[in-house]
Amino acid sequence: MIHVTVCDDEIITRDSIVRALKRYSEESGTELEITEFASADSLLNNYPKDIDLLLLDIYMPGIDGMDAARAIREFDQEVCLIFITTMYQRAIEGYKVRAFGFIRKPVSFEEFSHEIGDAIANIRRNSEKDHVITVKSSGKAYRVPVSKISYCEVRGHYISLCVDGQIREYRCPIRELEEQLGEYGFFRCHASFLVSADAIQEIRQVDILLKDGNVVPISQRRRKAFMSALSE
Repeated sequence: MIHVTVCDDEIITRDSIVRALKRYSEESGTELEITEFASADSLLNNYPKDIDLLLLDIYMPGIDGMDAARAIREFDQEVCLIFITTMYQRAIEGYKVRAFGFIRKPVSFEEFSHEIGDAIANIRRNSEKDHVITVKSSGKAYRVPVSKISYCEVRGHYISLCVDGQIREYRCPIRELEEQLGEYGFFRCHASFLVSADAIQEIRQVDILLKDGNVVPISQRRRKAFMSALSE
């Protein structure tokens, strides 16, 4: 199942794209779940969970598609983004927000089918390489690639994730995060820490040295269970 979101203020264009998506689904045998938005404001305020592919109009009243894409990239680095446009003049801007491609208005099914097919193939390749967890915080959902997380730390009411060596804070329960990460080889080494088995360089007496140079504590109370889980 591929989750597709279409955001365009013109209902005629939206309907045309949805029809093209359904035709593509039937002809390719690809199961699609389609969500529609009539404005970038509505999209940003009600951003769908587990979205795979976003078809986003550039020219819209209020927040335009390019500004919306910049905002989306702050919390979702993984969604495959295709712009819908009448002209290609803003293509260079699109690459700055890592747009996968562009679909020209009016929509030609042949061009559309080719672009969507390439995008879905890319999505599937990426999903085979990595898993993504969804972290909810302050009413928003953030998608984080599991392979880029080395450890998690509880700080008061916040969770700090070390992602690609940088600390990102979210407001969510550690138990919820532990449930998501448990199947990907993350173990509790301390009351306040979860660590990725893949990120471990060396387990020492009172702490763990990670491959990225960070050091996290290991408590004596949890050491035995941690070592057992790690061995398994």
